[in-house]
Amino acid sequence: MERIASRYLPAYEQETKDLFLERSFIFLWLGIIFFPLFSLLDSFAAHEHFGLFLAYRLGFAFILLGFFLILRRSNRHLLTLSLIFTAYLLGGLTITLMVLSTGGYASSYYVGLLLISVGGFALLPLDMKQAALAGISLYFVYAVPVFFFSQTTPESLKIFFNNSFFFLAIVIVSLVQCHEETKARMRKFNLNMTLKSLNKDLSFYTHNLEEEVEKRVKKTEESELRYKELYENILDIIVLIDGEAKILVANRHFYSTLGLDPQTVAGRSLLDIVDPDSVNSVTDGMLPMLFRGEAVRDFQFIIPESGGKKLAVECNARNIIAKGQPLGFQLVIRDISERKKMEKKLLESYHLIDKSRTTAILALAKLAEFRDKDTGNHLERIREYSRILATEMARHPAYQHYITPDYIDDIYLSSILHDIGKVGIPDNILLKETKLTPDEYEMMKCHSVYGGNALRESEKQTEGQSFLAIGKQIAYYHHEKWNGYGYPEGLAGNDIPLSARIVALADAYDALTSKRCYKAAISHELAKEIIIKDSGAHFDPIVVEAFLAQENAFRKARMEILVH
Repeated sequence: MERIASRYLPAYEQETKDLFLERSFIFLWLGIIFFPLFSLLDSFAAHEHFGLFLAYRLGFAFILLGFFLILRRSNRHLLTLSLIFTAYLLGGLTITLMVLSTGGYASSYYVGLLLISVGGFALLPLDMKQAALAGISLYFVYAVPVFFFSQTTPESLKIFFNNSFFFLAIVIVSLVQCHEETKARMRKFNLNMTLKSLNKDLSFYTHNLEEEVEKRVKKTEESELRYKELYENILDIIVLIDGEAKILVANRHFYSTLGLDPQTVAGRSLLDIVDPDSVNSVTDGMLPMLFRGEAVRDFQFIIPESGGKKLAVECNARNIIAKGQPLGFQLVIRDISERKKMEKKLLESYHLIDKSRTTAILALAKLAEFRDKDTGNHLERIREYSRILATEMARHPAYQHYITPDYIDDIYLSSILHDIGKVGIPDNILLKETKLTPDEYEMMKCHSVYGGNALRESEKQTEGQSFLAIGKQIAYYHHEKWNGYGYPEGLAGNDIPLSARIVALADAYDALTSKRCYKAAISHELAKEIIIKDSGAHFDPIVVEAFLAQENAFRKARMEILVH
């Protein structure tokens, strides 16, 4: 675990408190908006209890609104913690009342508790202890009423223990996520404080350096002594070169840094003291600009230090003119090695945060997958198949300007949300091992609308374009068919979003080649024949062409991500 230096600890604790308060307002607003909004789900999944559940949801939303107003007036940290923890448990209790009303052990409303759990852990900056206390408390808010107030049978106990296992598994995954996010916040805080300290030191030593150099150079005619004093005592490397890049004058810091003898440097080329890996960039980039009379700003390259190490440096350069005659070109070279190290560490920290976000999204998507015992690593395969198809289609003339690297990253991330709407499908339909009745099939088809609606509402909470835009398209339309006979809207051809057309083939291929409780897996070759046959009917012909071009990559990905 990262540690915060004692002198920075108060600032870190205050930053964490401020972040918790900020996220708390978002947490309360999400509850106020989404809890009543999920009444739309009640109208389909529990129509007979719609009025009662609406009262539950509105009552809880008004409580959250009260908490929100309290925090607006008094935002002390302990009060914030208490109110958010209370809201968390009240949300769980509200869902538990719905669970008891819809069958107790076997109720599909149990998924709502998982959503509350994952949402709280993903949004709030909790440490391990806080996350563990919240997760265990939420579990008992669910488990105790259900155990005592539901009719107990061997089958219901089996469901209860199955639900408990997945609930605790998600809590454990969330604890790991909280642990990693806490480390990432600490690492980012440490890097920011180090950068601030470094910038402060650099500012102290180089304050008005270039302005001072310019003033003193203008006074060269008045005093050669002052000119030499400036160059000998400046803390940066100062070099004066001629029109052939030969070194004319350099300050003491130049010789001490590079470990060179002043007697051996005069007349040598500047390129002799540049690292071989940087010679081309200096000759092709910096020197031509300088010789054309242009000022060079913040040009970076590498020079060898006397100890054998390589220094990353930043150069500012300009031509020096006196009495209308050029004297040469002045280079102010500053060591930025420590700054580059800090930038690298900060970039690594951002990558870790992005990885934590991806992990949280995958955990959320698996809420739907956990309810189906036969899906294996379905989500991991779907996103890999989608990435393969999108990468291949980026070479097609029709899409080479549309499918960018960012688009490929977004479809890789958002494709796993394609079946998120299945959390709203009752267990007796989702897990049925025999053929669905027409009414049951119509209910199953609603998962695309449920998922699209949920992602659409989530997208409204973000600023600008995000991967949720593609995720929404995929959730809504990945069951549409090229010939217009799909659902939910019967779109045809290019009216179907490209992302949905790509995921439609990836999903179909995985369904064909994976074992399910109601069918056996088929071979890659047989699946390929079916896909070719459905080209122009079910699938976009261009997507099918991309699949055929990359069928070996599909086969390899399928073998590497095995179905467990």
